[in-house]
Amino acid sequence: MAAQAIDQLIQLEDYRVSDTAAVLMALLSSSLAICMHDDTRGAGGVLHLRYAATHNGRPIELTDNTLSSNLLMLDRFCKEMRGLGARKTSWRVRLVGHIPSNVGMEAPAASVIDLLRAYFADTRLAVECKEIKRDKDVLLRLDSHSGKIVVTDAPPRG
Repeated sequence: MAAQAIDQLIQLEDYRVSDTAAVLMALLSSSLAICMHDDTRGAGGVLHLRYAATHNGRPIELTDNTLSSNLLMLDRFCKEMRGLGARKTSWRVRLVGHIPSNVGMEAPAASVIDLLRAYFADTRLAVECKEIKRDKDVLLRLDSHSGKIVVTDAPPRG
């Protein structure tokens, strides 16, 4: 009998990796998920990052400190993927971002996406990128074993 998948919600500025039957989820709201999967190991992970802090619905300027913190977290995330036996040469990297229609959100999103593409270009990994532009938040689900990603409208908060 197949093991029941365990749902794990990943908060902002956090990540999870798994080589078991787990569904890793992130509520994307002015944020993005870095989804990695290794088909050879059946291992996957999600890192959930914000594009920028906001104040009164407008983005606050990205700082070098914020970008450096994101890179440090990304390094730890990749190290944990390798700890599962995942090999960088087999990783499939996908970025899924939610960009609300608020004025000014495109520039911070582009900065973070460009930074991530450059990071993975250094490791010679191709990056697929999907930007979801809508006011409504979305829920991302990654099946850590198969690598399948499903994005749906987020359930109402309450």
